[in-house]
Amino acid sequence: MTARCTTCAALVATLALSACVKSREREPIDFERMRVQQRYEPYGASRIFANAQSMQHPPPGTLSRESARDTGIVGTGLSAGQQVVDVPVTTSPTELELGHRKFTIYCAVCHGDAGFGGSIVAENMGPPRPPSLRSAAMLAQPAGYVFSVATHGKGRMPSYSTQLTPDERWAVVAYVRELQKSPPATAEQRADSARAAEIQRIDSSSSAARQLGGSATRAVAGAKQP
Repeated sequence: MTARCTTCAALVATLALSACVKSREREPIDFERMRVQQRYEPYGASRIFANAQSMQHPPPGTLSRESARDTGIVGTGLSAGQQVVDVPVTTSPTELELGHRKFTIYCAVCHGDAGFGGSIVAENMGPPRPPSLRSAAMLAQPAGYVFSVATHGKGRMPSYSTQLTPDERWAVVAYVRELQKSPPATAEQRADSARAAEIQRIDSSSSAARQLGGSATRAVAGAKQP
């Protein structure tokens, strides 16, 4: 009986050890097989095409994903090298609704539902935080500036040129312009306003404390000098 128990215990230990070894062996395996599949590299050679190149010119008549007018004012937000003052597309109720939807998806998460900058993300981010879209500095900016930031990003904000077409970005700019004129109307927008005020108070207090600490440090250093 004792020998049988000893044999069973040894078998269990062996199975456990082998399981651990196998699990360790599986760790380095890359299951993303697309990384190692056969493919052509950019500018690499090819045995398929007559010119022996993997990259080929698009067929005649091929259109880009975005329209040709995107290289003009609508696509760049520039006129004669300067950012346009007004939105260069029609701002119909349909466009404003589109801008509202896209703003809610891509912008409100940081800038807040009403554009005050009082989002949960901003509250937990720490300075520099997403700015209020209702500040005097933002109100003074031309429409082309807002479009440029949405297109190229700025600071911690990434570019949204792949998520939003130029027309959609202009719809967002048009909606922001309307939002800047409107008081907070919903509970979410009022919460955004209140949270933004609290964030501003916290940042102002922190800034004042840092300045005071810096002044005290300089005073101590000056007193130690002979």
